Amino acid sequence: MENTLSVAKYLYDSYFKHFGQPMDQMRMHKLMYFTQRESLMYNKEVLFKEPFLGWRYGPVLYSVRREYMTGNLFTGVPDDVSDDTRHLADQVLKRYGSFSAWKLSSLSHRELSWKRARKGLEACDNGNVELELSVMKVDAVKELAERRWYE
Repeated sequence: MENTLSVAKYLYDSYFKHFGQPMDQMRMHKLMYFTQRESLMYNKEVLFKEPFLGWRYGPVLYSVRREYMTGNLFTGVPDDVSDDTRHLADQVLKRYGSFSAWKLSSLSHRELSWKRARKGLEACDNGNVELELSVMKVDAVKELAERRWYE
């Protein structure tokens, strides 16, 4: 299992190399969600342990949010992720990296895990309900089936 911030650091650095600009926080949370989902799809296991929270614009990782708030992004965070994790993250960047943060948010709003975490909340509420891993696995199975349908 990987360190959440190490995965985020790899995504951040890879995004910068590919697109030539820093990754904003909103995009980061969505790409982290999709990376976790990719791991559930193909490896049938979680990539990192930290749960996502169902905030109004999509899934959020508290440690990543805190890291963005420091202004010293990923300073001192180890960058020792596995080759498999690099491959997963690279595939997520290839598939979703060029999407706007708002487009990524709209995609994450279609996920059942996010919808369940938002149940009973007003649209403007951030919320602190964790996305259920079991429901994220359902989202992963659904996404994999859709991809296979279109291939």
